[in-house]
Amino acid sequence: MYRILKIGMDVHSKNYTLCAMEPTIGAEDRIFGEVQVAPDYKEIICFIESLKMKLGLDNKYSIECGYEAGCLGYTLYHQLTGAGIKCVILAPTTMLTTQGKRIKTDKRDAHLIAQCLCYGGYHPVYIPTGEDDAVKEYLRMREPQART
Repeated sequence: MYRILKIGMDVHSKNYTLCAMEPTIGAEDRIFGEVQVAPDYKEIICFIESLKMKLGLDNKYSIECGYEAGCLGYTLYHQLTGAGIKCVILAPTTMLTTQGKRIKTDKRDAHLIAQCLCYGGYHPVYIPTGEDDAVKEYLRMREPQART
Protein backbone atom coordinates (compact mmCIF):
# COMPACT_ATOMS: atom_id res chain seq x y z
CA MET A 1 0.00 0.00 0.00
CA TYR A 2 1.25 3.50 -0.85
CA ARG A 3 0.87 5.96 2.00
CA ILE A 4 1.26 9.72 2.11
CA LEU A 5 2.43 11.22 5.39
CA LYS A 6 2.87 14.90 6.13
CA ILE A 7 4.79 16.00 9.20
CA GLY A 8 4.06 19.48 10.49
CA MET A 9 6.84 20.84 12.66
CA ASP A 10 6.58 23.77 15.05
CA VAL A 11 10.26 24.55 15.52
CA HIS A 12 11.90 26.61 18.24
CA SER A 13 15.45 26.84 19.52
CA LYS A 14 14.54 24.81 22.65
CA ASN A 15 12.31 22.07 21.11
CA TYR A 16 10.51 20.81 18.03
CA THR A 17 6.85 19.75 18.15
CA LEU A 18 5.96 17.22 15.43
CA CYS A 19 2.57 16.11 14.11
CA ALA A 20 2.43 13.23 11.59
CA MET A 21 -0.77 13.22 9.55
CA GLU A 22 -2.15 11.15 6.70
CA PRO A 23 -4.70 13.09 4.62
CA THR A 24 -8.01 11.33 4.09
CA ILE A 25 -10.37 12.82 1.52
CA GLY A 26 -14.00 12.77 2.69
CA ALA A 27 -13.12 11.71 6.23
CA GLU A 28 -11.19 12.95 9.22
CA ASP A 29 -7.42 13.04 8.72
CA ARG A 30 -5.49 10.35 10.56
CA ILE A 31 -2.91 11.52 13.06
CA PHE A 32 -0.21 8.93 13.59
CA GLY A 33 1.86 10.73 16.14
CA GLU A 34 2.36 13.97 17.99
CA VAL A 35 5.54 14.38 19.94
CA GLN A 36 7.89 17.02 21.29
CA VAL A 37 11.59 16.35 20.72
CA ALA A 38 14.95 18.00 21.30
CA PRO A 39 15.93 20.57 18.66
CA ASP A 40 18.01 18.19 16.53
CA TYR A 41 17.22 16.99 13.01
CA LYS A 42 18.30 13.47 14.02
CA GLU A 43 15.31 13.36 16.38
CA ILE A 44 13.03 14.01 13.40
CA ILE A 45 14.67 11.17 11.48
CA CYS A 46 14.15 8.84 14.47
CA PHE A 47 10.49 9.92 14.63
CA ILE A 48 10.04 9.11 10.93
CA GLU A 49 11.70 5.70 11.34
CA SER A 50 9.46 4.90 14.32
CA LEU A 51 6.41 5.84 12.22
CA LYS A 52 7.53 3.47 9.47
CA MET A 53 7.94 0.64 11.99
CA LYS A 54 4.52 1.40 13.50
CA LEU A 55 2.78 1.45 10.10
CA GLY A 56 4.59 -1.55 8.64
CA LEU A 57 7.71 -1.99 6.56
CA ASP A 58 5.83 -3.59 3.66
CA ASN A 59 4.18 -0.24 2.78
CA LYS A 60 5.72 2.42 0.54
CA TYR A 61 5.74 5.99 1.81
CA SER A 62 5.81 9.55 0.56
CA ILE A 63 6.89 11.61 3.55
CA GLU A 64 7.17 15.37 3.55
CA CYS A 65 8.09 17.62 6.47
CA GLY A 66 7.41 21.31 6.76
CA TYR A 67 7.84 24.22 9.12
CA GLU A 68 7.10 27.94 9.20
CA ALA A 69 9.79 30.36 8.17
CA GLY A 70 11.35 31.98 11.20
CA CYS A 71 14.52 32.75 13.05
CA LEU A 72 16.04 29.28 12.49
CA GLY A 73 16.54 30.02 8.79
CA TYR A 74 17.43 27.27 6.35
CA THR A 75 19.62 25.06 8.57
CA LEU A 76 16.96 22.48 9.43
CA TYR A 77 15.83 22.39 5.78
CA HIS A 78 19.38 21.65 4.59
CA GLN A 79 19.93 19.01 7.28
CA LEU A 80 16.71 17.13 6.41
CA THR A 81 17.12 17.33 2.64
CA GLY A 82 20.75 16.26 3.06
CA ALA A 83 19.43 13.17 4.87
CA GLY A 84 17.08 12.44 1.95
CA ILE A 85 13.88 13.74 3.57
CA LYS A 86 11.59 15.97 1.55
CA CYS A 87 11.11 19.28 3.36
CA VAL A 88 9.45 22.62 2.71
CA ILE A 89 9.48 25.95 4.51
CA LEU A 90 6.05 27.59 4.64
CA ALA A 91 5.55 31.34 4.35
CA PRO A 92 3.51 32.13 7.50
CA THR A 93 1.42 34.88 5.91
CA THR A 94 0.15 32.54 3.19
CA MET A 95 -0.99 29.66 5.42
CA LEU A 96 -4.73 28.97 5.42
CA THR A 97 -6.02 29.52 8.93
CA THR A 98 -9.40 30.14 10.47
CA GLN A 99 -10.05 33.83 11.10
CA GLY A 100 -10.83 35.27 14.48
CA LYS A 101 -9.41 34.60 17.91
CA ARG A 102 -6.94 31.73 17.84
CA ILE A 103 -5.28 29.96 20.74
CA LYS A 104 -1.67 29.28 19.82
CA THR A 105 0.13 26.26 21.22
CA ASP A 106 3.03 24.32 19.75
CA LYS A 107 0.83 21.23 19.31
CA ARG A 108 -1.91 23.16 17.49
CA ASP A 109 0.63 24.94 15.30
CA ALA A 110 2.25 21.61 14.29
CA HIS A 111 -1.23 20.23 13.49
CA LEU A 112 -2.06 23.31 11.38
CA ILE A 113 1.23 23.04 9.47
CA ALA A 114 0.54 19.34 8.79
CA GLN A 115 -2.92 20.25 7.44
CA CYS A 116 -1.47 22.95 5.21
CA LEU A 117 1.00 20.41 3.83
CA CYS A 118 -1.79 17.88 3.23
CA TYR A 119 -4.03 20.21 1.27
CA GLY A 120 -1.65 22.76 -0.24
CA GLY A 121 -2.82 25.65 1.92
CA TYR A 122 0.45 27.60 1.79
CA HIS A 123 3.15 29.08 -0.43
CA PRO A 124 6.69 27.79 0.00
CA VAL A 125 9.60 30.07 0.84
CA TYR A 126 12.27 30.41 -1.85
CA ILE A 127 15.39 28.49 -0.78
CA PRO A 128 18.58 30.22 -1.95
CA THR A 129 20.84 28.11 -4.16
CA GLY A 130 24.61 27.87 -3.86
CA GLU A 131 24.88 30.44 -6.65
CA ASP A 132 22.58 32.83 -4.75
CA ASP A 133 24.81 32.51 -1.67
CA ALA A 134 27.94 33.12 -3.76
CA VAL A 135 26.47 36.34 -5.20
CA LYS A 136 25.45 37.48 -1.70
CA GLU A 137 28.97 36.87 -0.38
CA TYR A 138 30.49 38.68 -3.36
CA LEU A 139 28.29 41.72 -2.81
CA ARG A 140 29.23 41.79 0.87
CA MET A 141 32.96 41.79 0.01
CA ARG A 142 32.71 44.90 -2.15
CA GLU A 143 33.61 48.15 -0.46
CA PRO A 144 31.49 51.17 -1.24
CA GLN A 145 33.22 53.69 -3.53
CA ALA A 146 34.28 56.90 -1.84
CA ARG A 147 32.60 59.99 -3.32
CA THR A 148 34.80 62.90 -4.30
